[in-house]
Amino acid sequence: MHYPTIPSCREILFPLIRREMGKAEPAPWYEDERRGLGRLEGTFALMERDEYPDMLSKAAYLFCSVIDGHFFSNGNKRLAVAVLTYFLVVNGWKISAPDLEDLRSELQRFFPKLQWENVHAFRFAHEYFFYHLALIIADRRQKGAMKFQEEQRAVRELLTFIIFHP
Repeated sequence: MHYPTIPSCREILFPLIRREMGKAEPAPWYEDERRGLGRLEGTFALMERDEYPDMLSKAAYLFCSVIDGHFFSNGNKRLAVAVLTYFLVVNGWKISAPDLEDLRSELQRFFPKLQWENVHAFRFAHEYFFYHLALIIADRRQKGAMKFQEEQRAVRELLTFIIFHP
């Protein structure tokens, strides 16, 4: 199994976020926030532990930790989407694009207080998925009183709806 690292973030993910995910709101210079980098590196180490027994459990932990941990002054949701996608792709997982209404229904099944937004910049259903999932995990009103482990289980289950291993 391949894990994200701080060097892969510096070389691939941080520039990608600034180039592709910083159009509506400028993306931060993560590299300048040493405390955040240290906490991110700690999350990368923790996801390798046996308490996350499979790929999707590790992916859910990674995603939720980066968002809930607020490691950086800005851009935590974007970073969570980027490192999650990187982790899945480098390990051979493919992102599917289910019907947008099915995707919305599935998100709403886990998070009944979902506040759906139509974003005209998105072209693909998986973009809506990652965008809304990041917003939900960051927003107590949408996720309700879920504890960290419960939100990880929900994210893990939702990932099975949008990704597959060939």
